[in-house]
Amino acid sequence: MKKLEKNEVLLWFGSWTSKIGNIVFDYANSMSIVSSFSGKTWILALYQSSETIIQIIFNLIGGAKADKGSRKKIVIITDILAAIVCAVLSFFVDTGCMAEVMICANAILAVIYAFNSPTYKSIIREMVKKNRIGFYNSVSNAGGELIGIAGPIIGVGLVQIVGTRGALLFDAGTFLLSAVAESLLERVIEVSKPENEKNNVISDIMDGFKYLLREKEILFLVILAALVNFFLAGYNLLLPYTDVMFENEFHNFYSKALVMEAIGGVIGSALCSKIAGKFKDDIRALILFLGGTGMTMFIEPAASILKNMYVCLVPFILFGIMLTCFNIMFMSHVQTAVDEVYLGRVFSIIFTVAVLFMPLGSFAFSFFVNMRSVKSYALVGGGIIMLSMIGLIVNKINKKKM
Repeated sequence: MKKLEKNEVLLWFGSWTSKIGNIVFDYANSMSIVSSFSGKTWILALYQSSETIIQIIFNLIGGAKADKGSRKKIVIITDILAAIVCAVLSFFVDTGCMAEVMICANAILAVIYAFNSPTYKSIIREMVKKNRIGFYNSVSNAGGELIGIAGPIIGVGLVQIVGTRGALLFDAGTFLLSAVAESLLERVIEVSKPENEKNNVISDIMDGFKYLLREKEILFLVILAALVNFFLAGYNLLLPYTDVMFENEFHNFYSKALVMEAIGGVIGSALCSKIAGKFKDDIRALILFLGGTGMTMFIEPAASILKNMYVCLVPFILFGIMLTCFNIMFMSHVQTAVDEVYLGRVFSIIFTVAVLFMPLGSFAFSFFVNMRSVKSYALVGGGIIMLSMIGLIVNKINKKKM
């Protein structure tokens, strides 16, 4: 196997096994908390919210460390630490302090993920040739979508067969397998990093922001993605209410919409694997895919008039295709266009901004939008279309200045 192919396969394997572990971990712990503390809903709320709070605090630190240290060592060590946390947690299942330990374990894993995530995104530049990054991201995303569908099923089966303790030990195994795969990676390019610098973490983080302010195109894309996340939060909030919106017409529409979106994600990944090279660094194409994402939701209220389930599901599969193409092209552009020295910090800023804007969008839509009306999807779609139009105008102005 050639070095390039070897690295791609190892990165896919490491990413997918970790994702399976994360899904099973969340499912096993959530079910355990619900069954043991059914009358104390605040425990599950604390379990889920602690992760978001920690990511806001530690994402930027993780990105700074990714740019200053060995990215390969960081992803290996973080996966080994995640395996240890899962293994230790398994011994506290069905004990009197289970809830406290699960919340602490989830918080520790959130810190680990804050270091692992920006590092994993930025290490691609070292391990995959630049002209293959779009293809790599497409296949990676397709596998992630399939795991997203199969992961909960695997979680249910594991908990039923081997119990919560066994599922957590399975998680530990997936993280260890990921670490082994990462240890076999070999660089395809050498990375030059500044030597003998005494800057502290805060200075490194600030340097990342200064770099973004200098690179207007990248800054524009980061701002665009942040604003899109605001409306996507509204979409995610509306989606579970589709059962209420269509309660008189269709049965279990929400689950079907989720499946259609996931199928769209796989199709979008396959499409991007074919066109990634053609639209490489094409910001206009990226924004058009974003506009397509908004258009699919804008037409959902019109589709609902026909009262045909298959017609109503079409916008969701198209949404999955368009959003996946946008995400893949966005990530691939960042991975190829950003200076290697700042790549980890740029990704950490992207993740932090996303974490901040999603709750804002959720609260805004929950207060100002009718969650029981299918017409609310037009607000999500219209907002994204408006952002896309502004994005096309800004991109055109930037090109004239160049």
